[in-house]
Amino acid sequence: MIRLRSLSAVIARHCVASVLFAALLATAVLPAHAQTPDEAARAAERARAEALEAEGKALRAEAEATYEATVPGCYDRLFVNRCIDQAKKKRLETVQRARALEAESRRITLAERQRVAAEAGAKADRPLTPAAPNALPATPATQPAAPSADTRIAPAPEAERIRAEREANTRAAETEAASKRATADAERAAERRQAEEAAAARARQAAEDRARYDERIRKYEAEQAQKKK
Repeated sequence: MIRLRSLSAVIARHCVASVLFAALLATAVLPAHAQTPDEAARAAERARAEALEAEGKALRAEAEATYEATVPGCYDRLFVNRCIDQAKKKRLETVQRARALEAESRRITLAERQRVAAEAGAKADRPLTPAAPNALPATPATQPAAPSADTRIAPAPEAERIRAEREANTRAAETEAASKRATADAERAAERRQAEEAAAARARQAAEDRARYDERIRKYEAEQAQKKK
């Protein structure tokens, strides 16, 4: 069991290290002028989120592997239920650590999406400055005086197209973020249901184990009483 836990821990560290190395390599191979300090910081945050998610998954796998390796040995002990309860407690502690890491990963990812959506919205709201003409055409002497020009400049079709594209991109980013939040909420709800079902199954199993244990004790006491006669 100890060797299995050690192997699980090594695998977990290897998975996390692989994610970190891949993310850092992806940012390091770019030319120095290809990333601004802000982009580099965001890339580091994305790498951290991926590493946290990978570490959480590795911890979950380690918790299940350790539990599955521990429980069979409990039936060879006198206090079977106590041994199983201790194994469940250790598994729950490891799963809670994994949940904390996964929650931090989701927080970082959500913050990045919100920044992207906010920047897209700010760009869409930024006023467009029309290009100034290079030179004014010569006015013929006989041309009558032009009426006072309207200070309002009608937006060019190209500017309207760009604005529409930015607004569409902003809406798409917000829709995607909302969809992913809904998916994450659904996944968490499914995990809660699975945890509740697993807890109920464990409770049933514990009751059955306790009944078997009590039956063994009764048989043992009956045998001892029979020997005394």
